[in-house]
Amino acid sequence: MSTVYLSHLASPRLQEYLLSRGHTLRLLDDDPRFGRGTEAHPDLRMCRLGPSGPVIFGGVPESPLYPACAAMCAAVLDGFLIHRLDITDPAVLQYCRERRFTEINVRQGFAKCSCVIVGPRSLITSDPGIFRALSNFPELDVLKVREGHVALPGFDHGFLGGASGLVGGELVFNGDLSAHPDFHLIEDFVISRGAGLKYFPGEPLSDTGSIIEDPGDSNT
Repeated sequence: MSTVYLSHLASPRLQEYLLSRGHTLRLLDDDPRFGRGTEAHPDLRMCRLGPSGPVIFGGVPESPLYPACAAMCAAVLDGFLIHRLDITDPAVLQYCRERRFTEINVRQGFAKCSCVIVGPRSLITSDPGIFRALSNFPELDVLKVREGHVALPGFDHGFLGGASGLVGGELVFNGDLSAHPDFHLIEDFVISRGAGLKYFPGEPLSDTGSIIEDPGDSNT
């Protein structure tokens, strides 16, 4: 199958599920060079350059503090780069500019954490600024959901994008998505866009950083 990157704090049930599907797991340990509470988040260390694009890996951030720690945390769709562009990692910018991606500048440095990528041009976000920015692009398919309802120790709340990832065409959540107040909206949106959906009843819905599949290792 493929290699999947996720935090060592990800639910054991999630880890067991991914292994049962034939994926190889790469669990990230804490790295104090990243911000407190996000030391093992994959979306701060790497970026998948679109649903069908490669994964590239970042270097050490200039500071563990926001926004410097979020240089890799861009949300990349098919032909679109969504991020706070003044902090975007140069390698991400180079890849997207060489392919003439449309650049959408937002205030949110944790753009990938704030976006659940469902398909080539489909995503879910709770961030009002991202939603407003994307509303100017009718070719993008965006579902706005309520903020919060995702745990992240040390913070008021986490992000839905940081509690999920698209793996093998299936959107997998770290915890119980059905506990989210907009569950049925999310479920309908995901299924109607042709993606599968997997979550784990009874588990806290927790942001441990986006689950990132490396298609370079996939043989499917």
